[in-house]
Amino acid sequence: METVLIWLTLIVIAVVVVVLAVSLILIAVSLIRANRNLKALAGGLDAIRDNVSPLAADLTTINGAAVALRDQLRGVDGNLQRIIRVFSG
Repeated sequence: METVLIWLTLIVIAVVVVVLAVSLILIAVSLIRANRNLKALAGGLDAIRDNVSPLAADLTTINGAAVALRDQLRGVDGNLQRIIRVFSG
């Protein structure tokens, strides 16, 4: 009876070791894949940074023009409000 229990214990230990080994191997494979994906993502972000950096000067110009347009439109809005008041009585 003792021999059977020893063999069953050894079999259970072997199964646990194999399951743990397989789990660790699968985790290592997942980490390697994640590392590849992160490298690709970092490369893409570097490309975006390089492509966007020249836009800073253009956006400053566009922003200045948008501010000027906004100010002119506010003037037009004021004129329209005065016209409405004149015709409303």
